[in-house]
Amino acid sequence: MLAVKQIQARDCHPLRHLVLWSHLSSLDECTIDIDDSDGAFHLGAFSGDKLIAIASFFVQKNSQFSEEKQYRLRAMATHPDYRRIGIAKAIMEFAFKKLKSDAQDLLWCDARIVAVDFYRSLGMSVLGNQYEIPMIGTHFLMFKRVNSEK
Repeated sequence: MLAVKQIQARDCHPLRHLVLWSHLSSLDECTIDIDDSDGAFHLGAFSGDKLIAIASFFVQKNSQFSEEKQYRLRAMATHPDYRRIGIAKAIMEFAFKKLKSDAQDLLWCDARIVAVDFYRSLGMSVLGNQYEIPMIGTHFLMFKRVNSEK
């Protein structure tokens, strides 16, 4: 049975290392400097007791958007054995509902090329051209207005 819930930042480290940052030498290096900042939250999807997908969300403005209340998605990862069965979608739907209920305006992210179609399927849009993030790869800026009544 799949369950999505809030988790601690440190719970994200093993999947960050396995899926996103295998070039780093240890789990301790898989910390994001704002993991414990005000408003930050981390979501995990569980199959039973096993953490199989993660995503981290931070209060962070991008100057390309005019919305006042912005969140940034970072370090979303699904264990390779559990991909393409709707787990990441469940995490994102949970996040959209939380952000909307918290009266946030916009969610944005730096999306890896391999994830662009997934994010589009969730109603996110691309803004601008592709760009490189050193040691990680090609990305697009993507966003979704989560409180569309505004």
